[in-house]
Amino acid sequence: MHSVLFYIIPIVIYLVVNNLVDHLYWPHFLALLLSFLVFQLVRVRYPKDSIPLYAKITQAAFYVLTVAFIFRDQYLNPAMINILLAVTIGLVIAEIMQNRKKPSN
Repeated sequence: MHSVLFYIIPIVIYLVVNNLVDHLYWPHFLALLLSFLVFQLVRVRYPKDSIPLYAKITQAAFYVLTVAFIFRDQYLNPAMINILLAVTIGLVIAEIMQNRKKPSN
């Protein structure tokens, strides 16, 4: 459950900042940077040499989301970021479902 918080907290911060802030300033970028670092802590639960493919895909989607968020004020609108957030949330849910323990027979 603790590792799920490393997904939920950054995504909630991204959602709040994207939908409530019109123009990003340095405190917003700092919050996004800290959220990005928290999201990266999810990798700690995997052994260093064997990170699953779906975890790598989720991390890549979050990288793309973060880069898009950085350029939101200049080139993108908040609706595009919301679409990228929805894709990332979908990938996070898929990863969490993959990691669920299967019942023993």
